[in-house]
Amino acid sequence: MAKIGRNSLCPCGSGKKYKRCCESREKEMRKSVPPAGRTRYEPGSYGDTGEFFPSLLCYKESDPDSWEEYYCLVKSDVCFEDEDSATAAATSHLEAAFSSMHAGGSPVDVAISLRHEGYQKLDQFRVISGKNE
Repeated sequence: MAKIGRNSLCPCGSGKKYKRCCESREKEMRKSVPPAGRTRYEPGSYGDTGEFFPSLLCYKESDPDSWEEYYCLVKSDVCFEDEDSATAAATSHLEAAFSSMHAGGSPVDVAISLRHEGYQKLDQFRVISGKNE
């Protein structure tokens, strides 16, 4: 993940300088310990009828070989007309975020990378399995 200059525009898209927006929050994120247990992400789309947003559903391991929905991240600043395009964008963003782990980064670096890409956590979400449901 490239270093962001303090006086650069914040990658979250707020229009503010990084030092006045996300810098302090990200410093705190880097100090924090990731939650215990394992998590995994599943790329997908969030929306309906011609308005689909790239999304990432995070699952946490509740028991060995048992996963439950934990939270959903959505990139709401870009919209696609079809689910497949939104899912492809989410897949690409997730792969780029995890490339930081392969370069010696941590799970926190993955979270920050997704944040810089514009993903935001949804407080309430509904999961629909499969198409045409």
